[in-house]
Amino acid sequence: MKSLVLTFHVYLAFARKSFQRRMQYRVANLAGLTTNFFFLLVHVFVYTAFYAARTDPQPLNLNEIITYFVLCQVFFMLMPFWGARSEVTSAIKDGSVALQLTKPVDFHAYWLADECGRACYYLLMRGLPTFLISILFFEVAMPKQPTALITFIISMTLATFMSAAITITIFSSAFWTLDTTGISGLAYSIITLFSGMLVPIALWPEWLAHIGTWLPFEGLIDIPFSIYLGKITGMEVWIAIGKQMMWTLFFIGVGRAFLSRGFSRLVIQGG
Repeated sequence: MKSLVLTFHVYLAFARKSFQRRMQYRVANLAGLTTNFFFLLVHVFVYTAFYAARTDPQPLNLNEIITYFVLCQVFFMLMPFWGARSEVTSAIKDGSVALQLTKPVDFHAYWLADECGRACYYLLMRGLPTFLISILFFEVAMPKQPTALITFIISMTLATFMSAAITITIFSSAFWTLDTTGISGLAYSIITLFSGMLVPIALWPEWLAHIGTWLPFEGLIDIPFSIYLGKITGMEVWIAIGKQMMWTLFFIGVGRAFLSRGFSRLVIQGG
């Protein structure tokens, strides 16, 4: 039990260091905050015009759509690849991964802790200000039930862990490719579409939405936001959270397998 607590404190320290490292870039964070709010305005204007031109009822009303995209910008930097330089890829490519391997820690858990520290930084320093500013300008809907807020927090936490696991898995492919630009670009395009970040899945054609439900990426955006808006209720909430947990464990397992296989074939130039 004592060793388990000590291990937790070690990885918590890694997450804290990751958070502190990003605190140095405050001007960049301010610029990013401005960019987030700009794109939020673009989405609001586009969907306001869309709803003004539609007469038939939609699965989400305009206020819910605005809230949905406010949440998108709040949690934008917590998604795969956003705000995360390919430190895993760089370490593998330049050989510095050999030095990291000398640390008496689990390498996958170390990178996962680093990603969690990054997520906490962007949530507090960019997500929270974006939400507070949005409340001043728009009618942002709040969860109608306390249980909806609690389950949303659980769902969003799982989404963050899944995002970190996906990021590490994709970047670990550098053991074979040395450059993950292509595969991460392709993965980003697929994830952005099927997570619901561009268009809420509720507005998709039925056949495309059916495909999306069989993929893991709705657990990054659409599931937690639908819980927040009260579109998923009752036992469906826990089924959706269970799906998120399953996919999170899947990507953690795949990432660990990639690292294990990659380390077995790792060759550092010069020795």
